[in-house]
Amino acid sequence: MKIGMMSAWNQTSGVSIHAELVGKEWVKAGHSLKVFSFLEEDFHGHALIGTDEEYVIRCFGTPMRSNYLNPIPFLKEDYDFFVVQDPGMLPRDKLAKIFHHIKKKARTILSEDVHKPV
Repeated sequence: MKIGMMSAWNQTSGVSIHAELVGKEWVKAGHSLKVFSFLEEDFHGHALIGTDEEYVIRCFGTPMRSNYLNPIPFLKEDYDFFVVQDPGMLPRDKLAKIFHHIKKKARTILSEDVHKPV
C-alpha cells in the first residue's frame, strides 16, 4: 500500500510523536510512505529533532507564520491513501486549492486532535 501523510515529523509535538509511531510501523509492515511535513524554518512544535528519513518531504509552513504550501510534491508523489494529521496547524486555505486533485488519486483520512475541548 502507498500512503501519503501530511503531518508534523521529527518535531517536539504530540502530533509528530503520533505520526512517527504510526508511520514507522507502516514502513516496517512493508508499505510505501511519503511524509509531507513542515519546513525547517516554519514548524509546529518547540524544536526539530532527529534526522529526516528519505521519505520525508518538507514542503509547507504553519498558517500563523508563512502560510506556505508547495503543491508540487502533493501532486507529483504517488499514494493510494492520504492521511492528514492536526489540520488546525496546516495551511488549510492552500491545501483546499489542491485537495480535489488529491481526492481524485487517493482515499483521504482526517486525524483530528483528540485533546481539544469539545
